[in-house]
Amino acid sequence: MLKLIIVGMLGTLGVILLFSQEIKFSLSQKEALNKVLGDINKAPDFTLTAMNDSIYTLSKLEGKVVLINFWATWCGPCRMEIPEFNEMHKSYHERGLEILGISVSDNKKQLKNFAKSFAVNYPLLYGGAREMNKIMKDYGGVYAVPSSFLVGKNGNIVWSYPGAILKNYDPQTFATLLYEIEKELKKGEIENPVEE
Repeated sequence: MLKLIIVGMLGTLGVILLFSQEIKFSLSQKEALNKVLGDINKAPDFTLTAMNDSIYTLSKLEGKVVLINFWATWCGPCRMEIPEFNEMHKSYHERGLEILGISVSDNKKQLKNFAKSFAVNYPLLYGGAREMNKIMKDYGGVYAVPSSFLVGKNGNIVWSYPGAILKNYDPQTFATLLYEIEKELKKGEIENPVEE
């Protein structure tokens, strides 16, 4: 019995010593780890077509702040967001905000018909079913619309929201999005020196 207690204590002591050791990485291991972890927030790249046949590739928008909104024409809350996004586009587009409305299920004809009834001031993008499924999967599995992702100037996802972003319904979420947009737009801006 005494031997069993001693073996148990030594085993416990060994486990404690093993896990209490500081983990040390070589420089090449640290660089590799930083490379992998540095890309963890990178927005997955995609290329989609807009209603006017323009091609949008997310990686080519690096240096801009991009609000990606997954939506569909048949989605009521998605339609309710459009005036809010039109307002954001008007306020921030000149400063570097791009809003991309990615339709998860509509084709070009459906989007054009929709745009006849609803004024949309930002690009509405579409793609084939396989392409859209891949993009939605790449963004963590977009299972419901609307869903939005804010991509900073460096190409990283800085904010996301699963649901409608409506100023009058959820002013806190709306204000948070505007705060994040402002914060990202200010990154890299050169402050004008004050002349005395």
